[in-house]
Amino acid sequence: MGSYDDKQRAAATCKRCGEIGIVQVLSDGSLLPLGQSTFCDCEPPILEVFETDPNTEDRL
Repeated sequence: MGSYDDKQRAAATCKRCGEIGIVQVLSDGSLLPLGQSTFCDCEPPILEVFETDPNTEDRL
């Protein structure tokens, strides 16, 4: 079982429709929607994590 460092949450958007939601970022870079079975109605959604603040440590 992975540790907390293996999984992090981030805000993301679907590049197809613009839907915004929270995803879990896995250590391999995969993005999984949190709190819902799908991110949006796009097949398949193209998810992109919002940029992090350049003044903070980038943990993704």
